[in-house]
Parts: sequence; structure tokens; C-alpha cells
Amino acid sequence: MTTAVLTSGRRMMLLVTGLLALPFIVAFGLYWFEWRPAKLANHGELIQPPQALPEAGLTLVDGRSLPTAELRRKWTLVMVAPSPCASACLQDLHQIRQVQVALNKEMVRLRRVLLGSSVADLRTDPALAEIQRSYPDLIIAAPTADETGVIWTTLAGAGYRFYVIDPLGNVMMRYPEKPEMQGMLRDLERLLKYSWVG
Repeated sequence: MTTAVLTSGRRMMLLVTGLLALPFIVAFGLYWFEWRPAKLANHGELIQPPQALPEAGLTLVDGRSLPTAELRRKWTLVMVAPSPCASACLQDLHQIRQVQVALNKEMVRLRRVLLGSSVADLRTDPALAEIQRSYPDLIIAAPTADETGVIWTTLAGAGYRFYVIDPLGNVMMRYPEKPEMQGMLRDLERLLKYSWVG
């Protein structure tokens, strides 16, 4: 057997050995330098642990009760309303409607709620008629007057403007007053994609 054939065989053997060892070398290097993959970034802030809503739910602007049971089975995007709902508030309502529409076929799995501080404030808001006319599918409500409304009142006064409620009735994500709506959309797309309920 010639020297050239032996050299060629050795090269081939070293090449195969190197290819087999490469994944282990890379894995060891990643471990040694403590590399971690970047986490999927949420644009909203996860609420840990999620807060379960009281069964009594909300009071609609017309005075009827909206039990939490009726908010289940769908994802809910809550917007805390300032009083009165001025032009910036109306713009936010338009934007969250656009976020819902951008979900395309999944939009039916999301509902929107405008949460006022009280039914009295909502009823005296000069923009109420325009809101009801422009967004007939929007739920307009306020916390109940008794102690069961405490969690809703806390949400409304926590300095955050938007909340996501899962189909089991848990408040699980929140957004500041001026969130990036594209980020909110991406969060909702991800939630709806991986959700087995709602």
C-alpha cells in the first residue's frame, strides 16, 4: 500500500473524528462560557402569580351585572378608562380595536372591555354615546360597588392602562399607559397560538 493512500486514509479518519467531536466541543464551549439563549421577550409585563377575578364580576354601564363567568372562555383585553374619555382615550380605543382586527381569524377569541372607575362616571362621560356608536362590540363596565370589586379598583388605580385576562378569569399581563401596540399584538398572537382554551 502506497504512502499516498495511507496519508489519504489518515486524513479521512481525522476528518470523520473531528466532525463527530465537533458538537461536543461546541456544547462544552457554550457551557464553559455560560451562554444562555435569549428568552422570548414579552412586550407586556407578566403578573406573577396571575390574579383571579371575583365571581361577582363587573357592572355594565346600563346597570346590569356582568359575572366573571361570562368573561371566561375567551381572552379579554381590558383598557382602564380615564374620566372623561378624551381624544387620547378615544385613540387608544381605536388602536386596541385595530389590534383585535389584526389577529385575523383569531379575532373572535378576544373581547375588549373599557373599565371605568364607576358606572356613574361612565354614564356622565360626554364621549359615551360616541364610544357606544363606534364600538358596538365593546363591553363598557365598572367594578361593583361592594368589596368584590376591590381587585378591579386596584387594577384601575395601579398605574397601568391595559390588562390581559385569560379564558379562566385570571389577570395575567399588563401594559403601561402608552404601550407599543405592535408589541401587544405580538403578545396576543403568541398567547392565542399556544392557548388550549379560549
